[in-house]
Amino acid sequence: MTPTRETFGNIPQSSQWAFYILAVVSTGVFAYGVWRRYQLWRQGQPVGWRELGITALRNMPTLLRRRPRPAAPAAAEIDAPPTLTHLSNQMELKAAIGPGVKRVLVDGLGQQRVKGRGAAGRAHIALFAGFMLLLLGTTLLELDHIAGWISKNLQFHHGTYYVVYEFVLDIAGLFFLLGCGYFLWRRTRRPASVGHRGSDWFVLGTFIAIGVTGYVIEALRIVWQQPHGIAAQCSPVGLWLSQAFAGLGEPGARQWHLAAWWAHALLIFGFFAAIPFTRLFHFIAGPLNLFLSRPAMGQLQPVTMEEVERTGRVGVNDIRQFTFQQLLSLDACMECGRCEDACPAFATGKPLSPKRVVQDLKHLMQDTLGAGPTAAAPRALHGETIAAETLWACTTCSACVDICPVRIDQLRLILDLRRHLANEGGLSGTAATTLRRMQSAANPWGLPASERAAWRPVATPPPAPAAAAEPASSR
Repeated sequence: MTPTRETFGNIPQSSQWAFYILAVVSTGVFAYGVWRRYQLWRQGQPVGWRELGITALRNMPTLLRRRPRPAAPAAAEIDAPPTLTHLSNQMELKAAIGPGVKRVLVDGLGQQRVKGRGAAGRAHIALFAGFMLLLLGTTLLELDHIAGWISKNLQFHHGTYYVVYEFVLDIAGLFFLLGCGYFLWRRTRRPASVGHRGSDWFVLGTFIAIGVTGYVIEALRIVWQQPHGIAAQCSPVGLWLSQAFAGLGEPGARQWHLAAWWAHALLIFGFFAAIPFTRLFHFIAGPLNLFLSRPAMGQLQPVTMEEVERTGRVGVNDIRQFTFQQLLSLDACMECGRCEDACPAFATGKPLSPKRVVQDLKHLMQDTLGAGPTAAAPRALHGETIAAETLWACTTCSACVDICPVRIDQLRLILDLRRHLANEGGLSGTAATTLRRMQSAANPWGLPASERAAWRPVATPPPAPAAAAEPASSR
């Protein structure tokens, strides 16, 4: 007998209809949550390269379409060479999309920037890989079910494919639960650099419940279906767990299978609907930020006189003056604390935490841009939200930018805020002292030019090494 199983086995038709209705409701809540966040981002300043990327995506079929062959017989076998405009459009398309797609594939799907943090990095990769495989498996199962509506001959969930599918998803579920278990244990340890929210327990609890109920469904199906040979062995975890339910018999197994199936479905719908309202939103904002970000390590964003004349400002003194991509990047932060761990200013006790800067700006974005017309006046960006001492504590080393898994540019956020302070004469402390010394003495120490040679100690050259004695045997 060909190994396979029915997609909605033991599920009444009424439950199937209710399943799809709840799926639509869950998707609607998810879409509404994403739309709400987008409404916040779009209040930021537009950036030209974003429009270029969107335009390139819209025009991709036209840009990539091959030119028609000339009617002349002599050129019938050769495509007409592309025009200069066509080549320019293709170069714009590649420049706008290529690097972003690569970052999504390498840093997002490949988790390249998650590596290097010991057990936490490995656990995140295990959780992510398990989740993506389970998501892919669920999608393929639904495609097979839809194909069956058209023709039974189009269904592919049987035979060797079914065996490989069941085994891979069984192992993927283990990786998923192991990753969740590690982060649940880590949450109880409460490392200082990691953000802590009450919703994190809901997220981890939902993840673990989804994984466990998935295995329970598989085990109960094995009890009442009684598959043999490879059809049962391809689900090793479900087969092992089915021994705990063997005493239920077929009627009891079917009854509990339906209950577990509904619990599993409701957990998934609740998880999906909650994504835009929890830390899980980095599932969406993270890849978007990877695609839209323009990493430029060691380079400052130039400020032109034309821009100053047009806007009448230097830097940022209002949350709306950040760009669309910068506001998006605030939602991409999952508070992993890597930037804080890498920050030398934070390590030396300075009043700066890159993670806190991003989170404070995110909360201000929500309070300011998401507030209704009758809401109270939001906090001021400078002073009340981000203190000047915090901004001037940054050494601009870019360690936070270099280590962020989703390429949030904390440094540019800080520099945009600092530029406003500098333009308004809001310098204080060592920054103001250094600039005054540079203005008066052309050096940050305020020393006179006549003592230039004394600015550094004279290094005494080390003595020349003594010549090694020549071995007697060589004479």
